[in-house]
Amino acid sequence: MKNSFASVIALFTILAGCGRSEVKPVDIYPEDICSFCRMAFSDPAFASEIITVSGEALKFDDIGCMEKYTKMTKENTIAAIFVKDFETKKWIPIEKSTIVTTDLATPMGSGKIAFNDSTKAKAYLQEHRGGISADSNKEH
Repeated sequence: MKNSFASVIALFTILAGCGRSEVKPVDIYPEDICSFCRMAFSDPAFASEIITVSGEALKFDDIGCMEKYTKMTKENTIAAIFVKDFETKKWIPIEKSTIVTTDLATPMGSGKIAFNDSTKAKAYLQEHRGGISADSNKEH
């Protein structure tokens, strides 16, 4: 009986260690199409992604497409959202980003780009007078 109990405890310990891993973005490939507008990716530097709770990666060619999609979707199906940092072209979680609207020609015309650093986002808008607004997603 004592061995059975120890075996059950060991099994639960092993299973607890096998929990969900950290949600991460996936790569963009030339054959990928936007999950909202269904266009091919012309410039992955403006990409964003939603990873669903079921592990599906929804890829968007423009932050504007991702925003339109999220307005039509239940939040409880989204595990994470990632955007590309405009300077480094690396994925960052949306909650750690500052998204600004510019006059840049993004794939679907939203002009939205993301920065990992709000100071750099503000500096970009000051340098490029085409900037329209800064909408920080960072938690303060």
